[in-house]
Amino acid sequence: MEIKGSAVKATPDFVKSNYYNRYNDWVNALPEPSRYIIEHPIYATTWYPLMESTIIPTQKVAELFFGGDNAMAAREIGRFSSDIALKGMYKIFVRISSPQFVLSKAYHIFATYYQPSDIKIIEITEKRTILLLSKFHRNEELIMERIAGWIEHTLEITLKSPLKVEVEYSTDGNNLSARITATWD
Repeated sequence: MEIKGSAVKATPDFVKSNYYNRYNDWVNALPEPSRYIIEHPIYATTWYPLMESTIIPTQKVAELFFGGDNAMAAREIGRFSSDIALKGMYKIFVRISSPQFVLSKAYHIFATYYQPSDIKIIEITEKRTILLLSKFHRNEELIMERIAGWIEHTLEITLKSPLKVEVEYSTDGNNLSARITATWD
């Protein structure tokens, strides 16, 4: 699986923004292939190997800053990524849009960030949206948590009411798929 550089940048930017004094500790904790990617310019339109560019760096974030909680680290990076992506005019647009409209547009973006993958909305109602992510590898679960964090924070921007974002995993051999269900009042 590969990921677009614009999504890769979220992890080092998250560490710089939240743990600036320990950024070098994080970089030095990375294995050589991951460190090489992080220490060189990351180009928004370039494709990078998902494991080395994003999964392993997220695991190191979890190890150093989240007591080893990989899912929490991935969610927080996803939330951070939402803030970065939805700044300025986009944030105003998201605030006045319905959650259904925002998520119907967001899934198109997710589908362009990962290859090969299949990401689609399988249900969209007034109070719930379900995304189905498939064609991922079994060891790429953290991407689903990261997307869930992005959705979670984006919905917080659009809503004034409580919400819940859950991820259900399904594996078939080495193939991983996930249902991300977002609900709101």
